[in-house]
Amino acid sequence: MREFVELEAKRNRGWPWPEKSFGMDPMFGAGGWCHSCGIPQGPQTGSLTLQRRNLTPVGAWVPYWIYDLICVDDGLAETLRGRFSLDLRPVAWPATPAGDAWQIVIPTVGQSWYAPEDLRRQTLARHRRTGARCPVCGTWKWLPLASELLPPLHITPPLGDVDIAASPEWFGDSLSYFRKILVRRQLAETITAASPKDFLIREVT
Repeated sequence: MREFVELEAKRNRGWPWPEKSFGMDPMFGAGGWCHSCGIPQGPQTGSLTLQRRNLTPVGAWVPYWIYDLICVDDGLAETLRGRFSLDLRPVAWPATPAGDAWQIVIPTVGQSWYAPEDLRRQTLARHRRTGARCPVCGTWKWLPLASELLPPLHITPPLGDVDIAASPEWFGDSLSYFRKILVRRQLAETITAASPKDFLIREVT
């Protein structure tokens, strides 16, 4: 796993729109995400829409609310296209044309990344409970764990040739949710070099 690392966000920038749907409606459609737990119920069909207030779309960043995606500016997007295999989707803006920024669409890869018994032990130790199954969509969501508290990775099947990947396991509580993200080291180094105030690289086990 030395070729993959975690790209940890040091801060968040940009609020998804519309706020009523936490920015989910433009990305997945009103019926494409669970309004009980927040988790998408299918692939992304539209563009992430960000509000321009308090956001300068420079470098790379993770917006608020949707914590398992990465945005990049035009120049960085062009660099990434030439070096990595990525699905880049233009970021939209309310009432103005799309442009200035791109979303890296991160695919879910593998059947599991962690042994369930290991996650159960760690979440019990941290939260005294493990997680919950959404009563509406049935998705299981583990309570969140900091990177240093996660058990060792046992990715099945291996990641293969992807440059960025998201876990099949979901984490979070209530309407918050996220997947764990792994990034090929060269891609992570390119992103952190462009936005050192936004990201740091964390080794994984």
